[in-house]
Amino acid sequence: MHKYLYLTKAQWVDTWVNGGSIPIALASSYLSDIRDGIMTPDENLIHESNIPIPSLQQHGIHIENTRNITITGFISNGIRQPDILHANYYKEDGLILSFCNSFNREIAKRMGKEACVRILNIEKLRKSIDKQIGCKGIMKDCEYTSSHNRNHFLKHESDAWQDEYRMFWRTTRERWVVLPEGTAELVAIFE
Repeated sequence: MHKYLYLTKAQWVDTWVNGGSIPIALASSYLSDIRDGIMTPDENLIHESNIPIPSLQQHGIHIENTRNITITGFISNGIRQPDILHANYYKEDGLILSFCNSFNREIAKRMGKEACVRILNIEKLRKSIDKQIGCKGIMKDCEYTSSHNRNHFLKHESDAWQDEYRMFWRTTRERWVVLPEGTAELVAIFE
């Protein structure tokens, strides 16, 4: 199960191939007002609900940073609104490393990357980082949706071109970790 990592700078290949220290950024560092490359307006948002929570503002209900909310029997302007059961709407930060399931020069170009490495054993990499961070990370493919729902592994369909495989750790400070030698091999340096 090979995964690919597109690197912003070609000189970073050496660390992934021969070992060394790398920073792991918080999900919030990829937050932007607009969707552009790896930047998104809904990064680190957890939104799990049968209706878009922000739409309740038109009924005078403002909800933020809420977990497990239930609203039943709500009537606005004489019209019964859909029940909301066990909904979540909050920001959750954590460390992320994002990989790609495929090697594709167009993806690299769209991300503005200079090089690509192939991760040789993604599970071994996660376990190594887990030990250094002190908690177990979650890793899996991202899914894409046209709905309002979001989480660290559920992104808007506009991001589907990234074909992303992600690692996520629930911790709230950026960290540096040491990669062992042989974590990856060079696939390409783009011109």
